[in-house]
Amino acid sequence: MAQKDAGKRNFYALLLEGTLFITGLAFLDADTVVSVFIHTFTGSLKLSGLASTLRTASSIIAQLLLGPYIRRIKNMPAFMSTIMFLFRPLCLIMVPILALKLDPNTTVWIFLFIYTLLWASDGLVVVPWTDLLGRLIPGKKRGRLLGNQQVLGGIGSLIAGYIVKTTLDNARLSEPEKYSMLFSLAGIVLLFSSVAMLFVKDTNTNTSRPPANMLEYYRKLPGYLKINKDYSRMLAVQLIGSFSAAVIPFIVLFGKGTFGLSPAQVSTMIYIQIIGSLIGGFFWGSVSQHMGNRYVILVSMIISCIIPSLGLISLGIHRTVSPLVVLVPMCLLAGINKGSWMGYTNYTIDVVDEENRPAYFVLTSLITFPTTFLAYLVGVMADAFGFVPLFIIHLSTAIIATGLALTLKSPNDSDNTIQSSSLS
Repeated sequence: MAQKDAGKRNFYALLLEGTLFITGLAFLDADTVVSVFIHTFTGSLKLSGLASTLRTASSIIAQLLLGPYIRRIKNMPAFMSTIMFLFRPLCLIMVPILALKLDPNTTVWIFLFIYTLLWASDGLVVVPWTDLLGRLIPGKKRGRLLGNQQVLGGIGSLIAGYIVKTTLDNARLSEPEKYSMLFSLAGIVLLFSSVAMLFVKDTNTNTSRPPANMLEYYRKLPGYLKINKDYSRMLAVQLIGSFSAAVIPFIVLFGKGTFGLSPAQVSTMIYIQIIGSLIGGFFWGSVSQHMGNRYVILVSMIISCIIPSLGLISLGIHRTVSPLVVLVPMCLLAGINKGSWMGYTNYTIDVVDEENRPAYFVLTSLITFPTTFLAYLVGVMADAFGFVPLFIIHLSTAIIATGLALTLKSPNDSDNTIQSSSLS
């Protein structure tokens, strides 16, 4: 009975933490708010792309540094809570920075430093969090938990998005005042998400382990690719699919720069993308629970094919039809697809054993690390060549990834179907 109560408490604590985290990030969304903030202050697409690169790269580097020592953490919830309380409220620092009215480039670089620290802290948390998810939440409930996180976080993001839109549309506020409000709200909500983690209890605490040899740890990691073919196929899809996803942060800027959208139209597109995230929470949670995580990955790749196709269509019809006819579904689909990460996470949990699960997540981070620079390269290409080449590359890689996703197998929920994933 006590174990059942602990399981229920952990379910709702993780649900609340994730919901508040998603809501808080709606005020700091790299694909919308952050990219528009940077472009407003500097006019640079390259720096907008750099923000997305730093977000992913800092998280992955932190995961790689923590990886060899993950099994030596005796109390994962306590470790995670400490990291969250130290770093998640950092964006509150931007309030006095913006009040100082520094040079716009200086302001943006300070923000990028804070933004990097925020996502590096998330990298320190994400592998322990995923390990807890796999150990504390049964297979059938994992999809429901992540789906509910997306739904409730989507509702929170919808409220946050309305605040973002209202704030950005307010002509009586200066740009620093607008973003001071948004960054302060982000810091407060993210702080509350840290509080939720205090209620997670892990009864299966780790015993003391001998010191990890970092070089030996990373030397062994590539061997996991050979012994688990299901994981290897999924990783190939994720790797190639990341090429198609690199253009997503630029959809709003594409509409703003190519079609001369007004500030009100830009804020509306941001809001539509947030609505898409809410829809995605319902959608991906349902697909994961009823069809399996293979189909989450497959459908997300099909959506990745549709988005650049719409971008190319918009360039051909905008003289006769309002570009919003195409830009609105682009933003909606981009928002929906943002929640598809749960497919890769749950599929990995499904096909690898519990003991080596953290190693597989670290391996994923290691192999996908080079793709973190794609967003910056996309920004450079957009500045130099425009968006047509980007949409063509996006579409081509999405088609390849979709073909590979068709080869994925649907693992059963029973533990005896998990492939042997140990190197020993």
